Amino acid sequence: MKPAPAFRIDPARKLRDEFGRIVEETCDAVAVHLNAADHRRGLHEARKALKKLRALLRLVRAAEPKSLKVQEHRFRDAARAIAGSREATAAVETLERLIAAHPDRIVDCRLGEIRCHLLARCAQAGAGLDEARGEASALCIEARDELRGLAFDEKLSDDAVLAEGMERTLRHWKKALEAAGKDGEAEDFHELRKAVKAHWAQLGLLRAFGLRGVGQRREAVEALGERLGELNDIHVMREAVARGTLGPPADLDTRAFDRLLKKEAKALAAAALPQAKKLLQSRPDGLRRRMRKAAAKLAA
Repeated sequence: MKPAPAFRIDPARKLRDEFGRIVEETCDAVAVHLNAADHRRGLHEARKALKKLRALLRLVRAAEPKSLKVQEHRFRDAARAIAGSREATAAVETLERLIAAHPDRIVDCRLGEIRCHLLARCAQAGAGLDEARGEASALCIEARDELRGLAFDEKLSDDAVLAEGMERTLRHWKKALEAAGKDGEAEDFHELRKAVKAHWAQLGLLRAFGLRGVGQRREAVEALGERLGELNDIHVMREAVARGTLGPPADLDTRAFDRLLKKEAKALAAAALPQAKKLLQSRPDGLRRRMRKAAAKLAA
């Protein structure tokens, strides 16, 4: 059994070499997950690995903006190809969290009946799975092959590339947070979640650079990402209820259920916003100076 890929950049090596290694190892891991016997777990892990790859490409985007953006979109499309099964499983998990949190609402919100229909939909999500896995695998291979010959801009130092990538993600976080706080739309919170998840992955990539408090910050960012993930699952479920695509038959009254979802979304958003603001305000300061200092120390 192959060891798990080291999803972190070794500052003692050239960034281009480390980038190539991580892409190769993580793409290999995606292939293993796509072919896992437990397809639900495997697809979940494959999507997580693809998201990490996207975070890596965003981190080094300044080194070759055009090509890296194209391949990042390929990894995005690979994750989307296998999203159906995971989304069906996430809907069941969301419903089970609601049942555990609100046992007194099981009857009036029809939670038991809705759960049965979601379980049936989850079982059917395996249809067409081989085709979806094949599409995701092909996209991942295409992106990996294109990235093998990628040349980084030699005018930029490695530390400048990494600092710009981190700052870009934090700017995305700031913009999404402002929009979520102002409008509170599901898409705004979705963008905030993407920025938070990317920042978490990028902190992991930079664990060896000696940035102060990285471990503690990663834990806090991960907790925020989980909360925003639960909020996203609620928003997806509310949208499915509104469209009539959730799974239960049309004659099942889901109005009380939707009101419960709305209440849960409001509570999760109210908890996530100040947490996201606090973490943004305490972001690593002087990134460019710190990255440059780490590189100089290793070169000495």
